[in-house]
Amino acid sequence: MSGPHFDYQIRESARAKYMSLRVTVERGLEVVVPRGFNRTLIPTFLREKHAWVQSALAKVEQARDRRTAEPVEALPIEIALPSVGRKWIVEYEAKRSRRISLTDDGRGRLRICGPVENVAACHAVLGRWAHRQAFTVLIPWLRQLSDETGIAFVQTAIRCQKSRWGSCSSSGTISLNQKLLFVDPDLVRYVLIHELCHMREMNHSRHFWKLVGQFYPDYRLARHRLKEAWFQMPRWTG
Repeated sequence: MSGPHFDYQIRESARAKYMSLRVTVERGLEVVVPRGFNRTLIPTFLREKHAWVQSALAKVEQARDRRTAEPVEALPIEIALPSVGRKWIVEYEAKRSRRISLTDDGRGRLRICGPVENVAACHAVLGRWAHRQAFTVLIPWLRQLSDETGIAFVQTAIRCQKSRWGSCSSSGTISLNQKLLFVDPDLVRYVLIHELCHMREMNHSRHFWKLVGQFYPDYRLARHRLKEAWFQMPRWTG
């Protein structure tokens, strides 16, 4: 569909209370609306948010240009995880084998062995390594913040999502995106607090943001920085 100079998609959300906008590299501009929302109001909303949408779409286009310029088959030779302040050197060793293996020496060096010309397989094994790192880092961090805030949760899951840093189900499961490893630790803290607060407020109401603000007062800036962070994800992370 198209609005005032913008192409966009409409997505209905059972959790949405109000109309909102989302811009991602993969999907472009999305208008998120509650179920049964009057869609004739969308063009007016887009006109009001014209400057913000234009800026966000420009950043998305820049990110797409960077991806196009980057060789599709590029393999990382260094991996940095700002969330934990660590870096790894990645080495590749071609071997006649049917499978690819990854070894972490525990001293900041990863060795990938096997048919390393299979770039997709290398990306997959790196993704599994990142998943293990996320499980080791993010879940204990969430438990720590649960103790600090006094907000309990039932269980956790680590996922690799394209448009969400985290989510919380009504059954008490908090899911965290393993890509949080690639953002600054204060932003990780914000996401964990955000999802914990959903254990008490399963919405984005004024009461929810007031609760978030008790534990992370500068949440507005964090939300803005997280939108920027999507454009900085290494391509191999998917």
